[in-house]
Amino acid sequence: MRVLILGATRFAGGYLAAELVREGDEVWGTGRVAADGGTRSKSVEAGGQTVPLVACDVTDRGSVTAALEASRPDAVVLLAGLASVPAANRDPAAAYAVNAVGAANVLEQTLRYAADTRVLLVTSSEIYGEVLEGELPLTEESALRPNSIYAASKAAGDLAGRAFALAKGADVVRVRPFNHTGPGQKTDFVCPDFASQVAAIARGQKDPVMEVGNLDARRDFSDVRDIVRGYVAALKRGRSAEAYNLCAEKAIRIGDILNDLCRLAGVAPEVRTAEHRRRRAEVPAVWGSAAKARDELGWSPTTPWQQTLADLLASSMG
Repeated sequence: MRVLILGATRFAGGYLAAELVREGDEVWGTGRVAADGGTRSKSVEAGGQTVPLVACDVTDRGSVTAALEASRPDAVVLLAGLASVPAANRDPAAAYAVNAVGAANVLEQTLRYAADTRVLLVTSSEIYGEVLEGELPLTEESALRPNSIYAASKAAGDLAGRAFALAKGADVVRVRPFNHTGPGQKTDFVCPDFASQVAAIARGQKDPVMEVGNLDARRDFSDVRDIVRGYVAALKRGRSAEAYNLCAEKAIRIGDILNDLCRLAGVAPEVRTAEHRRRRAEVPAVWGSAAKARDELGWSPTTPWQQTLADLLASSMG
């Protein structure tokens, strides 16, 4: 199968490309558009193979069509998007343009390109939004009550996927990954942010002081390598119009992640709370149920969480 990954140069995109290559699939990707209308690079390495890159801006329907015509895929994975909650809050219009309108563009143009081309639409567990502990664990039938610009824009894209499947007959499968991390993730996210600060302290390049947000929040974390296996399983075995949670089915306290990283690095820094690192509308605890993915896709996470943290810290240490 030939798979086009929209957003192949992003964090999870590289892991997904490598996983598909291991599965024996032919992989194409899209990269950031350069000033000349091409990409900053023409290819990337994944799984020991060269993955060709084509330019694509998902907010531009013509650009999406050109990427489809260049790659001629059997399936499309939409990973391109604005993934940072703070960035979405700073520029709501951009968040909606990419995460909502971009999703609609990809769905529409793929349907026009070839009606039987499957689209895997990657959204986010953030779309569930405001959750009471009595409503946990979250299932795919849980209400969507987004409480951030990012979550609302991703919810719009998620609902567009369902609507295209039901109203237009598009072959669309949605996945809702919960928090995931691993080597290569930007420090916009809590785990690599902590790992980067801890590594700098361990190397003597930073005073032994950690700046943090809310350490009492609890979230459902997985390894990115497990999550992309879930993407592949959903792409190949998921039912059209359906959504699948991908999660570890347990909540980890953010403060415990910090403690584990400090222990692994052998440091004991002073910890200071910074108000600008706290979210305005933060849910105390979130975790999900992956029963549907387990039953229908045969997927479950296998990487021990301590191994994920060790690998993340090692990559931050350089």
